[in-house]
Amino acid sequence: MLKLSLPLRAACSLVAFAVLPSCGGASTSSTPTTAATAPADQARALEDTLMAHHDRAMGQTEQLFELKAKLTAAKTPALTTPVIAKMQAADQAMMNWMHHYQAPDSAAPASQRLTYLQDQQRQLAGVERRLRGALDSANAALHQLPAAGVTAAPAATAK
Repeated sequence: MLKLSLPLRAACSLVAFAVLPSCGGASTSSTPTTAATAPADQARALEDTLMAHHDRAMGQTEQLFELKAKLTAAKTPALTTPVIAKMQAADQAMMNWMHHYQAPDSAAPASQRLTYLQDQQRQLAGVERRLRGALDSANAALHQLPAAGVTAAPAATAK
């Protein structure tokens, strides 16, 4: 698996994020017929929701980078290696989704766009679950570090 430094990985994510606007905001032609408007509106709303989920997942990806740096600095491979592998797999799932996502053609029937977006929403929900699981594992591993006799980076105090 390709290992990138934290700044380089963050730069790659930013490049991917910069390319993603072509994924969102697909405009649809307005049609005067009422029957076509409702599914078209649903498709637009679903695409907006999908992009909001994407933005949230990108925030989780940034958290992965921060936690990975902390885990790597701890130099306890027995504890951190499986967690870092899980983090990398979650990040790769996000990158794969972004790479394969294509905004639906605005000329396509609204029902077809809606079906595609619903499928993409299911896929992205799976990616988000992987990201959340990786973040939870990383945080749990960081909390185990002091117990293993390793001095972890100071964490925010819980109130």
